[in-house]
This record gives sequence, structure tokens and C-alpha cells, in this order.
Amino acid sequence: MLTSFMHNDANDIDADRVGTVLKYDIVVVGAGSNSLVAAAYLAKAGKKVLVLEKNAQCGGGVISIEIAPGFTHDPHSTGYYPMMSNPAIKDNELELCTRHGLEFVTYPAGFGTIYDDGTHITAFTDLDRSCQEIAKFSQKDADAYRAFGEDAISVLPILSRGAATPPMPTAGFIGMLESSPIGRRIASAFFKSFYEVIDDLFEAPEVKLHILKWCAEMMEGPDVKGTGVVLYNLFGMAHTQDGAAPKGGARAIIDSLIRCIEHHGGEIRTNAEVTSLDIVSGEVKGVFVGEEHIAAGDAVIANIHPWRLGDWLPGLDPEIAASARRTHLSNHGAINQQIALSEPPRFAAGDQFDDVMCVEFVHKDVEAIRRVFDEYKYGRIPTTCLSPLAINHTSRDPSRAPAGQSALYLYHFAPLKLADGGLEAWARPENGQAYADRILDEYLKHVTNIDSSKIIARHIETPLDHHNHSASMMNGDIFGIGSTMGQLLGRRPTPELAQYRVPGFKGLYLSGPFMHPGGTVTFGGRATAMRMAMDMGMSLKTIFPAY
Repeated sequence: MLTSFMHNDANDIDADRVGTVLKYDIVVVGAGSNSLVAAAYLAKAGKKVLVLEKNAQCGGGVISIEIAPGFTHDPHSTGYYPMMSNPAIKDNELELCTRHGLEFVTYPAGFGTIYDDGTHITAFTDLDRSCQEIAKFSQKDADAYRAFGEDAISVLPILSRGAATPPMPTAGFIGMLESSPIGRRIASAFFKSFYEVIDDLFEAPEVKLHILKWCAEMMEGPDVKGTGVVLYNLFGMAHTQDGAAPKGGARAIIDSLIRCIEHHGGEIRTNAEVTSLDIVSGEVKGVFVGEEHIAAGDAVIANIHPWRLGDWLPGLDPEIAASARRTHLSNHGAINQQIALSEPPRFAAGDQFDDVMCVEFVHKDVEAIRRVFDEYKYGRIPTTCLSPLAINHTSRDPSRAPAGQSALYLYHFAPLKLADGGLEAWARPENGQAYADRILDEYLKHVTNIDSSKIIARHIETPLDHHNHSASMMNGDIFGIGSTMGQLLGRRPTPELAQYRVPGFKGLYLSGPFMHPGGTVTFGGRATAMRMAMDMGMSLKTIFPAY
């Protein structure tokens, strides 16, 4: 168990333990994308910032690896809708694209579904084209899709602004929504499952499945209550901005943030694991990296999962610690495969899918697909209705692979802990390897030119690997914690912690996917930095021009 170093006076620190004290304004524990964004804003504001990362590569879930010479793969995050609507990118607040080398490739369609009978639907950025796709199966559904899409687009600026700032109390946000007809529809969606919203709107099974699988990327099952609002965010983002991926892989995002921090005088240290916090009379004054003491004059930002908060903070109010430990994880996790191919895959459904960022392969059976999510929930690996999602960024970004070859990302939902053996059971070949093999076999049914002879290298990561990679991914939950109504907005991760502060511990702020606005790559550290700036009496308009 972790134990933070607590004392009552700054002068009674054990000199043998401490050694030379390094002094910074802000010390950041963990270099995930959220905390790096917070560090970048604070460095931009003139603070002396140090970021400490235990791994050799910064980024948390936003990393790239090379599984064969010349191939760049993203083993975790690889799609970036929420990040693109954050003012850090959209309004160039950190100059990542104009000064610090970040570039994007874009897709005219973010998501496509190919069914087992060869029919398909594509969600284009252009709402008209998307409605034409829906009309292939139902004109009524196309009309409903257009009306819902227009609603979602109209409220996206409010939702996006809310995702990039400290959250309102949940009750206040719901109350605000109740003042208009569209707001009341959104408020109702907060209390429904996303399948209930889908089922109310659409009749064709193809349309229902297309949207159902899309929404399930929030790592919640279709029948989980409190997930219905995801449709508004999803439709709004997907029909106002192209699908986007960083040129050169996920690491390009992190590299640009590091350059931004260093440009403003900040420092980054890798292979530097923080072992404890230095707490003086309830105030977090710095950190320890082994025996090295690093002082933080203003604050410490820490990526501490709610389940571990009591371990890091001796003396934390027992009820706050217990409430944090009771936060629930997502309905399911993921098994990811990175595959180096000797040639680009060709879809049996047609080459139009080369322009679609995410392509999912789905069995046309609504009830069976819904039931699969129960398998995940109860820790069972599904044996039927496999539905892999494939991304081939090489089609838009040839820098990711040698000429004429392809870096394939193959993804599938998975239980977090297995009913037979728990999390560690993923290490058994009959679980992790066998499941990955079945997923690959399912994918190969939908391409015409790929077999085992075209595979140069293959890398598989299960929920156990995700758990081991990052302390933010407990039990392999890549979203940190679940994303239901009870754990969103002013209740993420709990009402006591939602403003990024920890009651009873001055000078400590939280960052990570388990904080508002939630999982995926959101650049949520902007909201952490904004809360800190407010507490320090700094000019928000100077630091956050789009505020």
C-alpha cells in the first residue's frame, strides 16, 4: 500500500530521506494526456511546472509503438472526436498545430457498419449523405435521423463548452435543461439507456445496430440506464467535424504537448515514479520520487484513481474514501490488436470504406447483439456475434507503414474480469490469445486479400495488459470508471471530488479519465487547469482565450 509522508512542520523533514529539495510551482504526477494538457496551460500562464512520469513514454493511453520496423501503431486511443471540439485544439489555445508540430489527417466519414449479409451504413460528416445511407433501409428512420441530428448539432456548442470547463452540479445542469423543449428531451435521455432512445427513434434493425454499436464505444451496455445522452454528443460531433487522427500516430499529440510545456519553461521527466506525497498539516507541499524530495509551491496535480485515493492520502475522510472506492467501472473493456500487414486490406463491401475512419462488422440480430453485452457484464467471453472494429490509418497517413504496407488497428469489446479466474485469467492462452484469434478470423471474412501469409507482426493487449499499463485503467477499464448518469458532470467521480479538489487536502488537484468530462481523449485537463486558475485568482481570459 502507498503511504504518503506526513508531518506537522516543514522543518521536521528527515534530511537523510529528503536530500536536496527541488522547487517548482506545480508538480504533476503522471503524464497522461489530461495532466499534460493541464500542465501546458499552467506553464503557459507562467508557472514553473515539472511533470513526472513513471514510464519511459509519456501519454498514458495516448501512445504509439512499433511492432515491426517502420510500422507505427496506437495500442490504445486512436480516434479523437471529443478532443477536436476542445478549445485547446478547436480554438488553438495551446498553439499545438500552429507552433508545436501537431498535424491531423481527416476522414469524410467517422464510422461505418458492414453487416454479415454485405449491406452497410456509413455515418458521413455531411448529415445529408448520412440520411441517404439511412434511407436505404427506412425513409422514416432517415427523417428521424435528420431531426435528431439537427437537434444534436444545435446543442453541441453548449455540451462542448461544458466538457471543457469545471462541471456544474448535476442537479443545476438538469434544471437548466428543463427550461426548453430540446433541453427537456436531453434531460429525459439522461435517465434512459441509449438503446431506449434508439428504439424510440428508429424502426429498421440495421439503423438500430449501427447506432447501438457506435454508442457502445462509451464502454457501457445498450440497456444500462443513464446512458441515453451519449447520442446527443455523438451525433453532434460526428456531423459537425470530420473524423481525425494525428499524423504519425497518437504519440504526435503527446510530443506536441511536451513541446508546448517546454516552450513555456516546463520540464518533463520520464522513468520517474512518484512513491508518495509530502503532506504538511493537511496541505500537499510536494512529492517524493524514491528518496528525492520535490517541492510544489502552488499545487500538485495527481492522476489518482478513485479506488486508490485512500491509499495515497492517509487521514482522508473515511466517507469520502469509501464513496470514491464505490465508484463503478464500465460495463466492458477491450482487447486490442495491432497488425502489421504486407499490403492494405480490401473490403468485400467495396473500396468506399477506405474513406471511413472506423469500420465495424456486425451480425444483423439486434437481440443477440444486446445479449452479448450481458456476457461482458458477467465476465464471459462471447462465442457468437463477434463484431470487430477496424481502423487503417495508413490509408490517409502513409507515414505509419513502409511503402505499400499497412498498420491495422483491430479492436473488440471484452469483459473486464473473467468469471473464471478474474483479471489474471486473461494471461491464459485459451482466453486472451484464443479470443483475439476468433476476432481476427471474423475480420478476415470481410476482406478479400488478407490471410496469415500477409501478417508481418501482431501485438495483442487484453484488459490485463491495460491494467498493467496504467494505474488509471483499473481492471482494464480504459475509461477510468463507468460513464452513466450517476458518474457524469458534478458527480464524476463523486460529488465531493468533482471539482478536482480533495476535501481536507489543500494544494492537491486531480486529473485523469475518471474526472469530468470522462473517458476517451477529451483534453479534460483544461478543466482541471481552469479550476486551479480560479482558485489562484488568475485571469481566465488570458489563459483560456475561448472562455
